Parts: sequence; C-alpha cells; structure tokens
Amino acid sequence: MELKSLLVVIIISFILGRTTIPAVIKLCYKYDFLDMPGHHKRHRKPTPFLGGVALFVVIWLTVIAYLIFSGVFSQELGGSILYIFLGAMIIFLVGLSDDLAPVSAWIKLLAQVAAGLVLYMGGLKIDPVSIPYYGQIAIGQYSVLITVLWVVLLTNAVNLIDGLDGLAAGVSLIGIVTMVIIGHLYHLGPVMVFAYAMIGFLVVFLYYNRYPARIFLGDSGSLQIGYYFAVISLLVPVRSYTAAALYVPLLALGVPLLETVISFTRRLIAGKNVMKADRRHIFHYLTLAGLSYRWVVLVFYALSVIFGLFALAMFYVNRLKVFGFLVLFMVVIFTLFFIFMTNLNRFRKKRL
Repeated sequence: MELKSLLVVIIISFILGRTTIPAVIKLCYKYDFLDMPGHHKRHRKPTPFLGGVALFVVIWLTVIAYLIFSGVFSQELGGSILYIFLGAMIIFLVGLSDDLAPVSAWIKLLAQVAAGLVLYMGGLKIDPVSIPYYGQIAIGQYSVLITVLWVVLLTNAVNLIDGLDGLAAGVSLIGIVTMVIIGHLYHLGPVMVFAYAMIGFLVVFLYYNRYPARIFLGDSGSLQIGYYFAVISLLVPVRSYTAAALYVPLLALGVPLLETVISFTRRLIAGKNVMKADRRHIFHYLTLAGLSYRWVVLVFYALSVIFGLFALAMFYVNRLKVFGFLVLFMVVIFTLFFIFMTNLNRFRKKRL
C-alpha cells in the first residue's frame, strides 16, 4: 500500500472515530449503558462501556470506503472480505452480549472457535508453517486446528489486559504500529488496510480512554482488536513473509500474550479454573505494590515497545541471535514476576 493510501485510510478512520466515539458516549449516558463503580472496580464514576460498538462501525466503514474507492476489492480482498466480516460480527456480538449481561466463558470460547472456522472457510489459514533455518512444513489436515487455535489465542490476548484505563488500547496501538512498519518493509499491499484503520481509531480512542477513562472498550472492543490482529496475520499472502506473519503478531502482542501465559500457568499451578477471570493479573500486582495507574500503564507501554523492537530486529539482525536474546528476556521477566508475586503475597499475609 502506498504512503498516500496509508494516510487516507488513517485520516478516514481518525475522522470517523472522532465522530463516532463521542456519539457512542452520549448514547450510553442516554440509555444507561454504564459500568457502575463497585467494590472490585477501579473507576469512581459510571462510565460508558460500548467502545466496541464504535470500533466495529469505524473499522468497517473505513475498510469498505477504501475497498470501494481504491478499486482493489476484487483483486486481493474480494474473496475473503465477507468471511472476515462474518467472523468480526460473531466476535462483536458475543462480546457485546457479555458487556450487557455476563456470558459463560465457554460460550465466548465457542464463538471464537466459530470465528476461526469462518476465516478458515474463507481461505485464511496457516499452512504451511515456516520454521526459521528449517523450512516450510505442510500441516495438511491439522491446518484447521492450528488456524482456529491461532485465532482464539490472539482474540483473547488483548482482552486479558483490559483492566486499566488506556492499557489495552495503548498496548494495541504500539503492537499495530509495529506490524505496519514490518508490513511496509515487506512491501505488503491492501491486506494491511485493517492495520491502518486500527491506527486511526486507536489514536482517537486512547484520547477518550486514558485515565480517567470516559469510555471503556468492553469485551466487544478488546476481543475485536485481538481478532483483527489474527486477521492481519492470516491475510498476508507473500510466501517469504509466512514465518514473519506468525512471529510478528506474537511479538507485537508480546505483553498481553505474556500476561496470558502467566495467568494460565498461575491458575493451573493453583488448581483453579483456567477459564475463570480473577484479579491477580500483573497490573493488579503492580498497583498493589504501590504503583499509580499511570505508572503501571507506562511500564506496560515500555514492555510493548521492547517486544516491538525485538520484532523489528528480526528483520535486520540474525534471527537466531535475536530469538536467543528474546528467550533470555522472557525467562528474566517470568522469574522477576514470580519472585515479585511471592514476596508481595508474603508481605500482605504478614500485614494481616
């Protein structure tokens, strides 16, 4: 995609976001779609929670406008766009249902699986799998399973860190900018339109979502963002980019995926339901340790930038060396977190 087209998509998305988000906020106040403060909640006043509605409207109006006026609809996205839309609709509706009234985690998982299957039927799949220094491996009948797991993983990643004002939106913005930079380096075309549309929206949304937030993403928003990350990675058609299409989202979403792995491991070790949400995420522990909300968000932003730099380094530096440093970095982060978590729990028990 040319720089001119990139700027047009971002500008369209930005303008639509600047129009739609305030409208959704007013709608929420008018019809009482508000997240009320409570004992276990951090916000102090009723806050609109339908950011996902604005996201869905802005992304799809932007994408449709670009496809119509650019003339690339039938060339590169025409065969997949309907499937992408259907998958997005599934994710949006199950997230919106959960925002309005709690939905079982298993129902949400089933919806995510359905969205993954829809994408697979639309030709968006992982096959073959490219492994650096080994080559491509055809996975055949396992492609549907791996594709669905990939969609479920990325769809849930952003949702897990959506616990502080500006956290999920900011981390997602850093991640999508990373993917756009690498997509530009690989000279990708219209398939990156979703990434450009997300940038325009997230810039505006972050303005309204920063502390103290005037609107929340809600599940309908955070799940959508993760879904679009999965879509972008599956859309990439260039064979030489196949390996990067898999590891770039993993690094761009390094922070939420790190949180996902830590939460899953922690619940598994404790013998708890891995599907049940709790308030023992990394950002919860950091606030318990005395860090202000703003500092916790800045810490996560810094980690996101580091992961983004790892992704960029794999384009310029020997990937094996970069991977080695990445593994070392992950080991250090895991070790520091569990030491920190253990000491904080001991300190809290002593005070009690």
